[in-house]
Amino acid sequence: MRVLITGGTGYVGAYTVSALLAAGHEVRLLVRDEARLARIVEPVGVDLARLEVVAGDMTDRVAIDRAVEGVDAVIHAAAVVGALDRASAALALETNVRGTENVVTAALAAHCDPIIHISSVAAVYTPDAPVVTSDLAPAVGAASPYTKSKALSERLVREHQAAGAPITIIYPGGVCGPAAGDAYGEVAEGFVSMLKGGVVPLKDGGLSILDVRDLANIIVTAVTPGAGPRRFMAGGALIDMPAVGALLSEATGRRIRVLPIPGAVFRGIGRVLDAVRSVVPFDTIYTAEAMDLLTRARPTDDRAVHDQLGIGYRPEIETASALIAALYAGGRLSATQVGTIAQ
Repeated sequence: MRVLITGGTGYVGAYTVSALLAAGHEVRLLVRDEARLARIVEPVGVDLARLEVVAGDMTDRVAIDRAVEGVDAVIHAAAVVGALDRASAALALETNVRGTENVVTAALAAHCDPIIHISSVAAVYTPDAPVVTSDLAPAVGAASPYTKSKALSERLVREHQAAGAPITIIYPGGVCGPAAGDAYGEVAEGFVSMLKGGVVPLKDGGLSILDVRDLANIIVTAVTPGAGPRRFMAGGALIDMPAVGALLSEATGRRIRVLPIPGAVFRGIGRVLDAVRSVVPFDTIYTAEAMDLLTRARPTDDRAVHDQLGIGYRPEIETASALIAALYAGGRLSATQVGTIAQ
């Protein structure tokens, strides 16, 4: 099949492009910054000469119409992650929702089947649910502009599904693993912080770990015409914080301690830092949303991925070791900090 992917120069996108080519598909990318092809996509082993590139982004209807012309399927993985200052937050919210609407509308008009929308566990996450499933309502009341944009996009896409559109929604969790150039996935900064400090800073909650290569396989396997509307929760393995310490210790050969600090402390820190960042933007892993997801982590129901798509997850130690090795190779961690992985 000829497949268009938006967000193909991102971390998940790069591995998805590689998996699409390996499966025999022809791949077209809608690309806003072509320099990212050499920086992010080529390092995962993709021959750029095999790709068809259309310049533009998901807010450009003319470019999108040109990109969907003649393709059989569309994977929408593009998203803007804004800072917490009001201007950036508003831009991320507007861009992600409008971009999703643009891509899905154009794909439907071009009779693409399937159309795959890459959502997020956060788009339907609620701490009141003991298990996060694909049937939960979109979290449109989320405080984070990014999560709210994913939830609003989710609601829009579900309306098309309800009308019978051949849209598949996939909900990834904490995606990580080997690098794609200088991109490491959303769990990476947490790993850097814990390995630099030699401690897991709290006892409550947990991390979800989903190998980027497994996610790419899920996406590509879902590129099946005639299947109709579908949803696949792909949160990955949920590992509690003491087990995270054990995982890091096993991967590095170091003793990583787990501090007995309750999750409420970190939720408070996240709220305070969000308030500060709304005035003076800066990067931190300690956002209110991240701390809530971390300290109130819930398992996800991934049975459809395993039973319907036939995809299993590789062992967490393999994914964690690949991420740590990538962070070391990229200069983010020292030989001392990664322990035996540097040997």
